[in-house]
Amino acid sequence: MRPIQTFLYVIILLLCPKVFSQLVNEKDFNVMYSEGQLTLKFNSPQSSQITSVTDVKTNSTIQLEANSNSFDFKQLHPAQMLKVDYTISENGQSISRREYLMTPSTSTGTINVWFNHEVNTTYSQGHNAINLGNALDDKLISYINACQNTLDMAIYNSYSPSATTGIAGAINAASSRGVQIRVIYDGSTGSAMIPLLNSSIPVLASPTSSSYGIMHNKFVVFDADNTDGNVPLVWTGSTNWTVAQIDGPDRNSVILIQDQALAQVYKTEFEEMWGSSGPTPNLLVSKFGPFKTDNTPHHLIVGGKAIDVYFSPTDGANAQIIAAINSANTDIDIATMLITRSDIRTALTNKYNSGMTNINIVADSQNPASNQFPTLQTALLPNHVVKFIESGIMHHKFMVVDNYNQASDPLVTVGSHNWSSSAETKNDENMLVVHDPAVADQYYQAFAYLYLLSGGVITPLSVEANQTTSGYVLYPNPSNGIYTLDNKSGTVLNNASISVCDILGKTIYTSQFDSLSATVIDLTKQANGMYFIEIVSGNKSLHFKALKN
Repeated sequence: MRPIQTFLYVIILLLCPKVFSQLVNEKDFNVMYSEGQLTLKFNSPQSSQITSVTDVKTNSTIQLEANSNSFDFKQLHPAQMLKVDYTISENGQSISRREYLMTPSTSTGTINVWFNHEVNTTYSQGHNAINLGNALDDKLISYINACQNTLDMAIYNSYSPSATTGIAGAINAASSRGVQIRVIYDGSTGSAMIPLLNSSIPVLASPTSSSYGIMHNKFVVFDADNTDGNVPLVWTGSTNWTVAQIDGPDRNSVILIQDQALAQVYKTEFEEMWGSSGPTPNLLVSKFGPFKTDNTPHHLIVGGKAIDVYFSPTDGANAQIIAAINSANTDIDIATMLITRSDIRTALTNKYNSGMTNINIVADSQNPASNQFPTLQTALLPNHVVKFIESGIMHHKFMVVDNYNQASDPLVTVGSHNWSSSAETKNDENMLVVHDPAVADQYYQAFAYLYLLSGGVITPLSVEANQTTSGYVLYPNPSNGIYTLDNKSGTVLNNASISVCDILGKTIYTSQFDSLSATVIDLTKQANGMYFIEIVSGNKSLHFKALKN
């Protein structure tokens, strides 16, 4: 697979949350965000045209300026959601399409990650993972207590000891002090907390018809519309609000992100299920599961980091799991309750068979129908696909890709989305793809603890080893544009070629070698950003990602 196909995520050009110039790659076009404006450029400008751009919140038309090969939108504000309608030409036919964009916010972009079980900090690269033990609910309560204006909750299952204590007590107290609260819960679960809420708090149960699955989300949106961009928060992850899920023995995590743009995205998803932007749900408009639409942005810049957000079953979250697998250059580490999707199994085995053998999985001991666990255990290295055998449920649904490989794109997929067909086609779920080495570092420490506890074997890794492909190492990375490609093994590649592509797949550098052991690649004349380097020698292909800043 060519490198450009393995990395279609947000690329950061200048890592500054306040004064920024950042590029987002969408399906048919790319967008350059600058402060107060954006520039949209189609991949095929001669056969594409914008028909309208609308501010989603106000339903007002956004004015644009058409240039020779791009469109400029000006006078934009932070965390502004735009609906872009456009046409492209395919096979001689004009096709109408729609994408949603979100301008970066002025928020801090701070990300906190917490686990309710032990973590192995001996594998830390400087960002020690935090085990809160049985205090995840205390952490949630502290944020509910600090909430100022609005609180939107979508929770699969919940418990509270009483109406005045625990999570229910915090919600009721927030309502009493004037916070507007809206709660969605799964209609098929006990949800013992719901009857404890004040009768003035509006709640909505998800459908229980056979055409629907479950409302499996566990997210909270705090103060999405606050005028201070440093206030809105999104709480999500795998943790239901029950005793077993929080106190144990079930293993879970929570990720909390301070960002108004992300909060607006989650609020939009909430209100599609709620059926209203007001305090009262509208059952005539409310949409759940397969009846929803793909109506949110997917690629966000959060505090200078790339975060992608997907909601099931409309947004193709399963395809993004596979894309993350395909993007791996050196290692994949998975902690998930189950894997029943054959396409995920195929992606993992294909990656292994291509030569990337450092794939490690710990899965729960459940054995649902269509479980791919036995097949993966046979297909991958011995003792690298292990079953969690401790008490309780290993309830995680996360994957860490290229954790030690700073030259690549360390990322984590995390959320409520199980790796199952129900999650992909029927359930209400959410999933984040967080492109951040610090977050990957923390999730890897949780993975390492669970994996080793279950008998897994970790192949010793180092940063240098992970930046090496078949003996070749690219350094320095990032750099100002001058890279040395060197073969530490001392061997050479005969009749080799080097090509470099930008994020749009355009080849901007090529070179041929009768024999290749070491060379210098000069990208100083290119713009800052991510580039993809491919070395081809016979039927052998090596890939690198290079960051110029």
